[in-house]
Amino acid sequence: MAAGLIASAECARASTMSTSGGAQLQWTASASATLALVTQYSAGFGQGNAVPTLLPSSAGVCSGGAAETNFTLSFGSMNFKPGTTSGCLYKNALAVSVTTNDASGFVVNEYLDTAPSVGVGFCAFPNGGASFPLAPAVGAVPASTQSGNPAAGTYAGNLLTSCAGSGQVIPTGAGGASSGGTVAGNPGTPSLEFYSPSSTGLTIMSMAGPTVNGGALVAMYGAEDIQINLGPGANSLTIGVSYITLQLVPN
Repeated sequence: MAAGLIASAECARASTMSTSGGAQLQWTASASATLALVTQYSAGFGQGNAVPTLLPSSAGVCSGGAAETNFTLSFGSMNFKPGTTSGCLYKNALAVSVTTNDASGFVVNEYLDTAPSVGVGFCAFPNGGASFPLAPAVGAVPASTQSGNPAAGTYAGNLLTSCAGSGQVIPTGAGGASSGGTVAGNPGTPSLEFYSPSSTGLTIMSMAGPTVNGGALVAMYGAEDIQINLGPGANSLTIGVSYITLQLVPN
């Protein structure tokens, strides 16, 4: 009887024995990112072409002109105020869209391609957040809440040094080179004017991961108003033109 039990136990052990091996699976997934922008934007990230809504720092500083063109912000005729600063704010001026699967996230910054004319400076005001950098918005693009007569920026001589409220000075780019183009637009536009890369810039939007919402890769948005300022010693101009470069930088 004892011999029979021992034999049965050995057979049971033999029938459940197994060995294991393993194979390692490796792969890489490339990061991709797209940037798009519109001017005089709508809640649906549409390009606007209506007569712009301009808010002067005081009565008579600026007034609306003709219908707008794509990728252009027109402040019209600015009336100089001797001995004081003056500003003109463009509502719902600029919106950017970013779509990326980059696990490290990104920042979007902006800067002027070249220094503006003597006494001229530009301020950016965040829409959809209290300050820059903005957290990207999913869905409707945040609208401007500016009204009345937004104060002009502060000057040291003819240099704009700070902006009113939540505004930030848009700096002039440094360390890069101009493309030499003459056209404003989205990346890939023929003859596009841009200045890249720059070691100086105002970070307007940032995110620490990919633009995923509800398990899907989506576009996310940031938006701003832009104010032109004239210092107390600003030069007269027949036509003044400046370009802003917006740069998408992976973290």
